[in-house]
Amino acid sequence: MPDFAILALLTLLGALPLAALAVLALRLRRLRAMQAEAVRQAAAEAREQFGRDVHDLVSSRLWLATLRSELAYRLAEDDNPLRPALADVVQAIRQAAADIRNVTRSFQDVSLPSELANARAVLRAYGTDCKIETTDAELSDQISATLAIMVREAVTNVVRHSRATLCVIEIALRAGTVTLTVANDGVDPSAPSGTGSGLDNLRTRAAALDGVVGTVLDPDGWFRLVAEIPSRGKDRR
Repeated sequence: MPDFAILALLTLLGALPLAALAVLALRLRRLRAMQAEAVRQAAAEAREQFGRDVHDLVSSRLWLATLRSELAYRLAEDDNPLRPALADVVQAIRQAAADIRNVTRSFQDVSLPSELANARAVLRAYGTDCKIETTDAELSDQISATLAIMVREAVTNVVRHSRATLCVIEIALRAGTVTLTVANDGVDPSAPSGTGSGLDNLRTRAAALDGVVGTVLDPDGWFRLVAEIPSRGKDRR
């Protein structure tokens, strides 16, 4: 074998371990990248789960506490020495609820069944009969969460702005449109209809899903909030 061929063979044999090391190093880098991504995903899932737990266990209960403390404040006589203390309690709970919403805003997940159950409990404590009718159709997570927030806001308005004896909550799916109707009696017919930042917020949420929100105040004191959202609304998650 010529000398140059022997030298070429020796050079090739010497390069093989270097090539193997290069491949091994590349595989190690890829493995570390995969591990880092797995850790990142696990941390994100843990944060989202924590946010859901905080909202489900704390935020809804704070909302209930707010409405019940407001009811106690309204039932107390004007000269009752407890009224200022109750007013402070209401304000403190509202602030705590706002803080919780801010902390969990990025991954908040609202449960429609839980909000409907809370609505029934709050209205009954307020002395209002509550009738609920819901669709058996499966709703998207985004539509379900939006409806849950609307139910919460609507029931808050019932407690704060009426002397309702009956509240009817209906969720129906007809012709590709999900319709939420919250109707209650006991409203002053001379009161302005469809005003307030809460309703503006609901209109904004509905518009994000190509939906609309409207309100009607009948002469007999019945107030209706109606939200219509396409069942195939845009998914903006």
